[in-house]
Amino acid sequence: MAIRASAPVRICDIGGWTDTWFGGPGRVVNLAVAPGAEVTLRHTDDAGSVLLNVVDFADRYEVHPGAARRARHPLLEACIDALPPPEGLAVDIEVRSAVPPGCGVGTSAAVAVAVLGALAGLRAEQWSPERVAAQAHRVETEVLGSESGVQDQLSAALGGLNYIEIDRYPLATVHRLPAWSDLGARLVVVSLGAAHDSAALHRRVIEATGPGRADVLARLREAAGAARQAVLARDLVEFGRAMVVGTDAQRSLLPALVGTDAERVIEVAKAVGALGWKVNGAGGEGGSLTLLADSPADAAALGRAVARADSRYTVLPVALSEQGLSVKFDGP
Repeated sequence: MAIRASAPVRICDIGGWTDTWFGGPGRVVNLAVAPGAEVTLRHTDDAGSVLLNVVDFADRYEVHPGAARRARHPLLEACIDALPPPEGLAVDIEVRSAVPPGCGVGTSAAVAVAVLGALAGLRAEQWSPERVAAQAHRVETEVLGSESGVQDQLSAALGGLNYIEIDRYPLATVHRLPAWSDLGARLVVVSLGAAHDSAALHRRVIEATGPGRADVLARLREAAGAARQAVLARDLVEFGRAMVVGTDAQRSLLPALVGTDAERVIEVAKAVGALGWKVNGAGGEGGSLTLLADSPADAAALGRAVARADSRYTVLPVALSEQGLSVKFDGP
């Protein structure tokens, strides 16, 4: 028997940074896109072993759940420790992602959600998407001690377009927004060709203080509210404006959150008449952006213009995903 789990990644997080313990109360609109993370879990004949195959890093090795060790892939191993296979059951866990790590689209959260979903399926346990998201967040923050907002795990587990309220971190209320196919056809997601350092950016934002900080966080929340209204009204221009306001507020929170390459792509987007641009996730040097064009044809032209600007910039082939965590069983 094989268990196949998948989870989308997240783009265009308008209001991001307010979903953290230090930025609340949180208000975020984000969009789930696929393909994201994929996990295949198979039974093997090796007595009681767990083989972890991290395809994107060409790394395959044995993991002993709960044992003291120096982790090679801390997040994956922590997920296995948190939800180990039944005792004596040998499994091979294959993990791959369609999006390069460090793109700022919540890849690590999607991977954790998919791994935990597959392991819960192996244990014949019925976990809700919200429970999987909460466990993935706990693994990152409580087990590994990493900084993480809550939006990425929720988007990976639930999919779709969401407006998320976080009044008492890490508890969140997710409002599913209506599907908007016209929006997806006009989005361009650009990888800037280098991984960003989310942990370092979190430290810098936490350390940054000033009299205007509360005002900037309020602007981020307001941008999320405006994006929500734009989705409900099917207003592309207003959604693009909310993207721009969100990016400008990120820059005001800490100028380094909008990196050199991101600024360059924004200038290209402006020159060809894009409706909006949003630095994905934490931002910084490297990572990715989401751009919004007025039509599918304009989106294609926008992608070509960005690619011409620098050979390192690539358009990621993703599409809006109404599906969140999916766990399927092959075989008897």
